[in-house]
Amino acid sequence: MKKTFETTGQEIGLDSSGYSLGISPTASRVRGIKDGITLFDTSHSLIMNETHHEPVYYIPADDINMLLFNRSEFRTFCPFKGNATHWSLTTNEGITENAAWSYETPLAEAEGIKGYFAFYKNALDQLCIDEEASGIPDDIDASKEELSLAEWLTRGVWTAKNQVDLTRQLVDQFIAIGIPITRLNVAIRQLHPLLAGESYLWRKKDDRIEIQQMRHENLSSDTYLKSPLKLVTEGLGGIRQKLTAEQTEFEFPIMRSLRDEGATDYVALPLFFSDGNIHNLTLTTDHPEGFSTTHLGQVFEALPLISRVYELHKLKSNTATLLQTYLGKSAGEQVLSGLTKRGDGKTIEAAILFCDLTGSTALAEELGQQQYLDHLNSFFDAVAQSVYAHEGDILKFIGDAVLAIFPVEDTSSAAKKAACKNAIRAVRDTLKNIDSSQYSGKLSCTTGLHFGEVMYGNIGSEQRLDFTVIGSAANEVARISDLCKTEKAPVILSKEVAEYLTSGTKFIGHFSLRGFTKPRQLYTLDSNQI
Repeated sequence: MKKTFETTGQEIGLDSSGYSLGISPTASRVRGIKDGITLFDTSHSLIMNETHHEPVYYIPADDINMLLFNRSEFRTFCPFKGNATHWSLTTNEGITENAAWSYETPLAEAEGIKGYFAFYKNALDQLCIDEEASGIPDDIDASKEELSLAEWLTRGVWTAKNQVDLTRQLVDQFIAIGIPITRLNVAIRQLHPLLAGESYLWRKKDDRIEIQQMRHENLSSDTYLKSPLKLVTEGLGGIRQKLTAEQTEFEFPIMRSLRDEGATDYVALPLFFSDGNIHNLTLTTDHPEGFSTTHLGQVFEALPLISRVYELHKLKSNTATLLQTYLGKSAGEQVLSGLTKRGDGKTIEAAILFCDLTGSTALAEELGQQQYLDHLNSFFDAVAQSVYAHEGDILKFIGDAVLAIFPVEDTSSAAKKAACKNAIRAVRDTLKNIDSSQYSGKLSCTTGLHFGEVMYGNIGSEQRLDFTVIGSAANEVARISDLCKTEKAPVILSKEVAEYLTSGTKFIGHFSLRGFTKPRQLYTLDSNQI
């Protein structure tokens, strides 16, 4: 069904969805000022009201100081208005890129703004309406239809960068449309090796978003087992409880706590994700009458959209977590930033660590599979904790060995020295961790350290890639680690590492490494340094 209405002498179509583009004159005097200069002064401006957009003033070119503007190469495109030309502003204070836009050949629906210019808010110091400096006038804002929660979720919420930002925006919108919340909590399950989930809690009293993390073992705790969230997550529906009632059907500890704080009403609602899992949104109020049916009706109708935007951010965070878990923090970030093709990467300098569990074959035979795996994981923990504590990154676990790097940010001697010292500290801490572990006496390791240039990036087949370090230096550190066994030294360093250490090393000789033609000068740590 088509309807029409007149604006500035033309007809604009409205379809059954209600999306509209309205252009109307305003009798107000409108002035724009930047750097003390009046850019425009007019009593002939137009107001454009477009569905899901703030009203925009369009200023006739005749009332603009066009000598201050130059056409830029930047363009934007709109299926309703057409292709927008942008204009940069030059004043004595400098250039403001793309300060204004215009539609030189607008589509029929926007023909009325041909020859008019609109200005970005950040391009003006002041927008004066009838001599008062302001933004869009109050009467214009008031003419806009108040957005429902569902309508808002199809618009500005997509600017949220993460779950915390999204929760902040959600809280602000609840308050803006009059839902009297004093507490809001969104609890989302996670794919994470340590965490079962994460929640984003807002309380009116401190007005900030607090991140709370739930570990996998917390799912068996009384706090969780006796919470409404467990029942909602199991698909039993939303739970509502008037906290002012003398007698309640269910008595959850969280509800008692909230009642003691002055809350009057509580609701826990399901957030259904497309994978079939159910997450939680809980709301609390201290309004004397609790939540109204209108309040909860708006929230209930918006739940599918709330679920989708949180699912989007959950997928993003899961992706980052899984990449960092399986590739390492730095490599995961590199892949997430777009380095996904075979050959993508860069040449870096780094201290390289190769740490190998000794006697693993005998251990596996002696202990049996499960106990051996426990030993192996303890060893990996001992190394990883030390590497991460000293600004390193685990690249991979190779059988019963660990490959890690300590990359340098620049090519200065100071940066290289810092990387090598961090690698040495990580080795020492690893040995301390092993000695203090529950498997002390059965765990031991050998470590090779080298410093050099490697290619840090993607290698592999077209279908299966690995993000790691490749190059002569990476091969050399593995060979150095092998020598530890024959030389009966827990740690062996290359000359390239030792030269950045002022003390604590001991030269042990020249060695031929398998696959390398020239002998290498190798060192170990003094016994009192291990």
